[in-house]
Amino acid sequence: MHTTGRHNISLDEGWCFQADTAGAGEREEWQITGLPAPREVAVPHTWNVEEGLEEYRGAGWYEYSLSIPEEWSGSRFRLHFEAVYRDAVVWINGLEAGSHINSGYTAFELEVSAHILHGKENRITVKADNSPAAQALPQALSFDWADDGGIIRPVQLIVTGQTAVKHIRVSPAVRFGPAGQQASGRLLAEVQLCGPSASATIGAAIFKNGTQIWEDHRPLPPQSAAWQLVEMEWLPVELWHFDHPHLYRLQLIIREGGQLHDEVTVHFGFREIVVRGHELWLNREPVRLMGVEWMPGSNPASGMAEKLEDLGAMLERLKEANAVITRFHWQQGNELLDWCDRNGILVQEEIPHWQQPAEPDQHTFAVALSQAKEMIRDHSHHPCIFAWGMGNELNGQSETTLRYMKQLKLEIHALDSQRLINYVSNTVHLKPRSDATGAGDLLMWNDYIGTWHGGLDEDEVIRQMLADYPDKPVVVAEYGLCEPVYEGGDPRRTAILVHKTELYRKYPQFAALIFFSLNDYRTQMGEDGQGRWKQRVHGSVDVHNRVKPSFAALREMASPLLLADTPVQTEGEFEVTLTCRKDIPSYAVQGYYVTMSTDGVEGAAQVIPDMQPGEVRTLSLKLPAAPVTELTLTVYRPNGFSVLELELGQ
Repeated sequence: MHTTGRHNISLDEGWCFQADTAGAGEREEWQITGLPAPREVAVPHTWNVEEGLEEYRGAGWYEYSLSIPEEWSGSRFRLHFEAVYRDAVVWINGLEAGSHINSGYTAFELEVSAHILHGKENRITVKADNSPAAQALPQALSFDWADDGGIIRPVQLIVTGQTAVKHIRVSPAVRFGPAGQQASGRLLAEVQLCGPSASATIGAAIFKNGTQIWEDHRPLPPQSAAWQLVEMEWLPVELWHFDHPHLYRLQLIIREGGQLHDEVTVHFGFREIVVRGHELWLNREPVRLMGVEWMPGSNPASGMAEKLEDLGAMLERLKEANAVITRFHWQQGNELLDWCDRNGILVQEEIPHWQQPAEPDQHTFAVALSQAKEMIRDHSHHPCIFAWGMGNELNGQSETTLRYMKQLKLEIHALDSQRLINYVSNTVHLKPRSDATGAGDLLMWNDYIGTWHGGLDEDEVIRQMLADYPDKPVVVAEYGLCEPVYEGGDPRRTAILVHKTELYRKYPQFAALIFFSLNDYRTQMGEDGQGRWKQRVHGSVDVHNRVKPSFAALREMASPLLLADTPVQTEGEFEVTLTCRKDIPSYAVQGYYVTMSTDGVEGAAQVIPDMQPGEVRTLSLKLPAAPVTELTLTVYRPNGFSVLELELGQ
């Protein structure tokens, strides 16, 4: 008999760990003599934030023991790792169960049913190796972040009946009617089974805010483990947007012979993001967006082994900066992307191909495509992901790189035709027409004119880019100040932010700006600090998430609303004037609200009428009857994140 339904058993607590600094480890005898004794750790875990192991690159050994009930003998068992950096080999009870190499940030899963001992203790052994490798991506030591080794994200044992869901691919589609009418949506779900079914049935249901809006039941074809289709008819839907992150839930239930074999859910959203000429359109609205990049893994206490509360604290800071778009140089975990889904952040997630090899070959192509397949397989249900990134800062002026990016884009488009696909260049300003970023749907430019790129005439550079690509939007994927290589400190960082943002705003072809970076970040190639403190000082917050003065400038520059500095006070009320920006950022403001706090106590919310870019509105806010010491006005987004504040005085 098998267990009923699905059990996702967390294996995060209770691992034993030993670093193989002597290079002597073997799977049969992983407790290596001559080294410190194994000790208990919890995963996510990395050894590179521990004293004495900060610079260690090599193998680390993990072991976990758990009992499997005898009555689960008919079940299917899968071991799921969200990420192990970088090369992983897994043994169950001394027998090799599988491996995952050349990719340290994508999830992998092993079928381990044949290795399980029922009614007994089972021993899981994992070897994680973060040694530099020329075959991997990122290659060798060519990457600007920390190469923390270990089981850096959560681990689960998935227990189901024999007929179970292996992967779900959801493809939401949106249909727009006349202006003012609600959009319609439909869902195509492709379900891959772990094994063939004899007489199984699959039930599918879609929920919005706990209410079921659609369902379907059908038999699964006998002996088939191929993709099965579950198709929803067109229904009115609420669209996902960074200010209105509406989510839906697909539930699948598999039964066979009257028994529940598996039950799984996946969240998704309906939204459309497309390029129209030199404009970026979100849900049929032309938008110009402001964002900032955050480099995870930068807190010296946790490194890449960040827990959800650590990730959430940094993501909240990103939202506080009024950022609605970001990019990640390497693949992230589902917990982080779930947060972006729920709270509204547009994400470009990238293959970690950073600078080397500058002119990639077919081996590099195979590794990149393998990572793209894993990334898209596990993350394509996230509405927050608007684009896949193919790499960053290669030799973009090379014909070899251009051919590589064109070929890789074709392969990724075949995997996911609903998202944009881009390459981020730091060379497009040299000869725009021949640069590899032209292979992408967006021109993505890392602009360091004035620092890394020298003293070029930036207006002249931009005019040439726009002349060579008149019908393609431009995204500035990085701009900022990197200390200590370049001096000037946070005042210079603020000056660069303000000057360049104002420059980009003059050109309608600039669809989005992503400041670099939100935080000072840990990196193996950093010029400041040593060991786990090795970093680049590039952020508006430090490695402990403490803000610098430039953060306030970033928050102000990224606000979609401008607030008059001198509200008009009349008898019993304030009149406050708001302007909806129409340069960058530029998007409709809908469902925003304002509150007034008196002596630190926040009052009732007053809804701000919907505003289009360029519109101006004046609000009347009642003053409290009793005398107060402090009055603060705060504007909020619909999902509760503050946009701006104004101290009104007494």
